[in-house]
Amino acid sequence: MLRALKYLLSSRARRDLVSLLYHWMHPAPDILFVAGSQVDLQWIIPAYEAAAKQGLQCAFAGPGLTVPQGAAYYDISMHVLRFFRTSVFVTATSGLASARMPKRCARRVAIPHSLVSLHMAYPAGTFDGYTDIFCCGEHHYAEVEAMNRHDGITGRRPVLIGYGKYERLAATRPDSSIAGSSQKHVLIGPSWGQGNILETMGTELLARLLTEGYRVTLRPHPSFFMYGNAQVTPLLETFRDHPAFTLENSLEESIALWTADTMIADYSGLSLEFAFIRERPVLYVDVPPKMLNPGWRELAHEPLEFLVREHIGIIVSPTVDAATTGLRQLEQDTARWTDSIRFARERYWVNFGRFGEVCAEELAYILAETQQVREQTIKKAF
Repeated sequence: MLRALKYLLSSRARRDLVSLLYHWMHPAPDILFVAGSQVDLQWIIPAYEAAAKQGLQCAFAGPGLTVPQGAAYYDISMHVLRFFRTSVFVTATSGLASARMPKRCARRVAIPHSLVSLHMAYPAGTFDGYTDIFCCGEHHYAEVEAMNRHDGITGRRPVLIGYGKYERLAATRPDSSIAGSSQKHVLIGPSWGQGNILETMGTELLARLLTEGYRVTLRPHPSFFMYGNAQVTPLLETFRDHPAFTLENSLEESIALWTADTMIADYSGLSLEFAFIRERPVLYVDVPPKMLNPGWRELAHEPLEFLVREHIGIIVSPTVDAATTGLRQLEQDTARWTDSIRFARERYWVNFGRFGEVCAEELAYILAETQQVREQTIKKAF
C-alpha cells in the first residue's frame, strides 16, 4: 500500500499519466516496440528501422529510453503498458508477465536477446503469453516447439528470423586504423550466476594473463552492473591501475569484441557473438552452467551452450594453468576453426546481417493477418 502511494505521488506517475493520455488521444501505432531498459533496446532497433522504412506506423514505449531520432516514444513504467493499444506488440525484454502486456493488441512478439537456449537459460514460463517467438536459429525453433508440446500450448508460433545484435554492433565498429597495439589482446566475458569464471578464478586468471604480457579486457554480463558488482569491484580495485587492463561496461557497446584476438568465457551469449562475428575460436572454462530452469531436461533438447562449444572453441578445466595453456593452443591454430564456426553460424544464427530486413517483413505479414482477421470479424458482426 505504501509503495503504491509513493508511486502515485511521484513524478514517474505524472509522466505515465501524460504519456497514457497522449497515447489515447492519437491513433494507435501498428507496431509498439517495448523495452524495459536501454540495454534491451539494442535488439529491436534494427527491426524498427526496417519497419519504419516500409511505412509501418511504429512507436517505442518504456522507461527512460533513448530512441532513434524522430521515433514516436512513450516514456512509461512497465506496469502502465497494459493500458496501451497496438496491433502488434514487440519486445526483447524477458520476464514480462502476460498480465503486464498490452490488453488491446492482436499479436505479441518475443525477440530473444541472446543466442543461448530458451529452455535452460531462462526461467520456465518466460515466454508464456506470446503469440509469436522470433527465433535466432534452428535451436530456438526446436526449443519453442518442445515447450509448446510440454505445456500444451497451441497458439504460440516459432519463426526463424535471426538475431539483431550484429547490425547494432557493426554500426559502432571501431576504425581498424585505431585498433591499436601488437600486444596479444584477450576478452574475458563471464556469464551472470553462481560459479562463473570471475567467482571461480577471476583474480588469479587476470593476474596471470597480465603478467604474461597480454592486454586484457573484462566485459561482465550486464546483470553485474544492473543488480550488483560484488565480484567485479575487487578486481577493479586490484587491476584498475594496470595499463593493460580495461573494464568494459556491458550496458554500452563493445570495442573489445572487434579488437580482441581471443576470448575466454564460460556459458555467456557474448562468446557466441564473438565466435560468429569474428570467426575466431573461444576458450571455454568448464564451470557449472547457468541454469534458470531446472526442469529443462523434460524437454529433451540439449542446450546450445553445451552443444556448440566444441565446434567453436576448446573446453578446459577451471584452473589458471589449463586456461593459459588452452589460450596458447588457440593462438597457434586459430585459422583451422573458421569453417567449423561458419557451419555452426548457419544453423544457430540464421539470416546473419539481415535481421532487420527479415524481421520487418515478418512483422508486416503479421500486421496484414491481424487486419484481415479484424475485417472478417466486422463483416460477421453485420
